[in-house]
Amino acid sequence: MPLYDFLNKETGESEEHMVKLADYDQFIKDNPHLQREFTTAPAGIISHAGGNIVSKTSSDWRDHLKKIKKNAGRKANIKTY
Repeated sequence: MPLYDFLNKETGESEEHMVKLADYDQFIKDNPHLQREFTTAPAGIISHAGGNIVSKTSSDWRDHLKKIKKNAGRKANIKTY
């Protein structure tokens, strides 16, 4: 079940709610005081020291990405670092 971040417009506080995707629309209708809040990517995706998660993977994975890029065509935008 996905975890969503919301801003409570009445209190100004951030809240997390676990809501089934099938129930999301009804949850929004039942809670008009909550506004969906989009936060930054988790620290594991974008490193503060520079680089990204692909640059921290094994050489086997990077080799696999290179093969995919080679076979994907000239316009492929796959970063292999």
